[in-house]
Amino acid sequence: MNQPPTIQFDGIARSEAAEEFVRSRVALLERHFADLMGCRVTLSKESRHGQPGGFFSARVAVTLPGRELTVSHAHEQDAHIALRDAFDAIRRRLEDGQQIRRGEVKHHDAVAHRDGEDAVGE
Repeated sequence: MNQPPTIQFDGIARSEAAEEFVRSRVALLERHFADLMGCRVTLSKESRHGQPGGFFSARVAVTLPGRELTVSHAHEQDAHIALRDAFDAIRRRLEDGQQIRRGEVKHHDAVAHRDGEDAVGE
């Protein structure tokens, strides 16, 4: 990756454990996806409109040549779970893109319909 990951804390105190988790997950992504150019992570505490408490939200944005992928995940009680889920989702999106570029995606045959008849009730 061209630059180190950017980690931002919004509405919560900076956490060394969260930063270490982000760095370890970015390192895993770099090993599997060589074209990664950058990664921005935002961990925030969101409030519920007019209600006590709130939830943690994690946003992961990765930069690739010619595009950027972004995912967000939230969890009511645990910032670590929100981060984990966001990184799992971005990894799946990167894997899907890799499979499409390699031509490893299955294509479903079109279903032929007869004129004037429903395909469901036949």
